[in-house]
Amino acid sequence: MTTSFRRNTRLGLAGSGIATVLATAALVAPLAHADATQRVAVEGSDHQAGCSYTITAVNVVGYSSSDSGADVTFYDNGTAIGTVEVPAIGTTTTTWRPGAAGQHELTAKVVGIGTRWIVPTTVTVSPSTGTGSAACGLPSFSG
Repeated sequence: MTTSFRRNTRLGLAGSGIATVLATAALVAPLAHADATQRVAVEGSDHQAGCSYTITAVNVVGYSSSDSGADVTFYDNGTAIGTVEVPAIGTTTTTWRPGAAGQHELTAKVVGIGTRWIVPTTVTVSPSTGTGSAACGLPSFSG
C-alpha cells in the first residue's frame, strides 16, 4: 500500500511539473514571432556605426487593416529606439543610428488590438570608416 501511495505522489508531482512547464510556455507564447509576412527591413548595405538608416516594419500598414493607428516600437538588441503610429496609408518606418559595431537584432512590437512581435532581422554593423560628414558616404542626387 505504501508503494502505491508513493507512486501516485510521484505521478502527481510529475503532472504538476508538466503543468508548470505548459503554463510557462503559454505565457511566453505571445512574445513569439507570429506573423511571418511581417518583418523588419533595413535600407542600404555595409552598415556603419554612427550612420543613420531607415528601418521599416514590412506589411504593418494601415489601409483598411486593424493595424491603422496602432503603436509600433522598434528595438535594437532589445533596447527601444523609437515608437511610431501605423499610418492610415503608407509604411511604418523610423530612423536607426547604430552606436557600435557588431551584430544588431532589429525587431518591432505592434500594440493595437493585441500585442505581437514582428520577425526580426540581424544586421552586421562595421566600425565607422571616416570622420565628419564623409564617414557615412555622400548623398545620392540621382533621381
